[in-house]
Amino acid sequence: MIVRQGENDLAFAKRVVGFADNADPHTTAVTWNGLQTLFVDYQTTEEYPERPLVALQQQPDGYRTIQVTLGEHEGGTPEITALGLVNADHDPAKELTVILAWPVSHYDVSGTLYEVRIFDAPKPGQKALTQLKVSQKFDATCDCGWRDGTTKRFRFKTIRAVKAELKRLGY
Repeated sequence: MIVRQGENDLAFAKRVVGFADNADPHTTAVTWNGLQTLFVDYQTTEEYPERPLVALQQQPDGYRTIQVTLGEHEGGTPEITALGLVNADHDPAKELTVILAWPVSHYDVSGTLYEVRIFDAPKPGQKALTQLKVSQKFDATCDCGWRDGTTKRFRFKTIRAVKAELKRLGY
């Protein structure tokens, strides 16, 4: 496991990443392609807060920090609704799927905007993950209702749904 000086996941993440006390942080510990990995997302303190996601990954001499993605402020601060490991290319390593969700509340429309981002596994020395082109197959879609009674639903709100679509696409 990652050297934590007796800290729990959240205390360790705060010490390493350095987010503010009111950052609404979340941690998820997994084994990713054989390496202990702690995913950390938190809210920034700017006027229009964003939600960075980083991975703290076990290394022989401690850990490394890898930038995963940034949930941009799009009329609201996003939430990361799901993280999962999938096969989204044709190598044996698992890729990371991140599902982001933004609140939508306007005069004419309300609901949630969803986006699926799929990232290749990190390579040695890599400091930021590379988003795979297959992410475009999932698009960003509003799961919303409009005042005129029109509704639209987003099909890929879960890792299970993303995995099923990747399988259908031949991965």
